[in-house]
Amino acid sequence: MEMAQYDDRIVIIEDTLELQCAAKDYVSLRTSEQVTMNQLLKATMRLRPDRIIVGEVRGGEALTLLKAWNTGHPGGVATVHANNAVQGLTRIEQLIQEVIIGIPRQLIADAIHLVIFIQRNGIQRKIKELIQVDGYDQNYRVKNLIYSS
Repeated sequence: MEMAQYDDRIVIIEDTLELQCAAKDYVSLRTSEQVTMNQLLKATMRLRPDRIIVGEVRGGEALTLLKAWNTGHPGGVATVHANNAVQGLTRIEQLIQEVIIGIPRQLIADAIHLVIFIQRNGIQRKIKELIQVDGYDQNYRVKNLIYSS
């Protein structure tokens, strides 16, 4: 994980340990049958992270993660499965709807600034799309930074 400054305090949360981090100050947390991703995200706030990284978001913990990113912990990273970059935002909406009725699109737009869509072709992975999220006004304001067909 080379996105952060080496003196940033980084918290990595995963259900399967896969991510490696070269930072000096990082904590790696793993879910278990007794401890959920959402519980770890809430506990992370007490660890004073500069950056919060989640291996894969699969449920309602997406809401907790976005709230954490919007409370002074910018520059985090998470993965979701989607068919393209814009649908990555839609997938976040769907995950949030597992825990609340309304969709906090402004929160999503405030917390997520870049969406990278990586496509797998056989054993290779390739960046196919990179969009910048510039806010929300009836729709997400996005700018395509990279698009390859």
